[in-house]
Amino acid sequence: MPVYRKLDKLLPHVREATQKFISLLEQEQIRYVILETWRDQKVQGAYYAQGRESLERINELRKIAELPPITLDEARRVITHVRKSLHTEGKAVDIALLNPNGSIKWTIRNAEDAALVTHFGELGKLAGFEWGGDKHWTPLDKWGIGWDPYHFQIK
Repeated sequence: MPVYRKLDKLLPHVREATQKFISLLEQEQIRYVILETWRDQKVQGAYYAQGRESLERINELRKIAELPPITLDEARRVITHVRKSLHTEGKAVDIALLNPNGSIKWTIRNAEDAALVTHFGELGKLAGFEWGGDKHWTPLDKWGIGWDPYHFQIK
């Protein structure tokens, strides 16, 4: 199954928290995009292969998962540390900040960016989520933000 962005496969309490988070973002006029909500195990397996398997094997798994192929540079990056994700249980969402031009804010370039990403995470926590950028998640970047700042979950 390709990347899934709808809320209907999330557990009810996770769906409610996501709706609350979105409402908080919209109240503050913070631009965002839902990157992914629920995912099946085939997608998770393809994601887990990144940074660990050959480009050919990764793209074979991505084809099985109905995902588009990726480049060698993308294949070298680890994008998950788990084989079984809370996404497969409907307990996690990935929501990202958007830059003014509509692109995803992937890079924290300065203290202002770090403050915005931290505030974004705090709004997610206010909605009831654990935040992937929180201090108990490692490793932290030079701004003190964990490696997965657009991941929100409820166990």
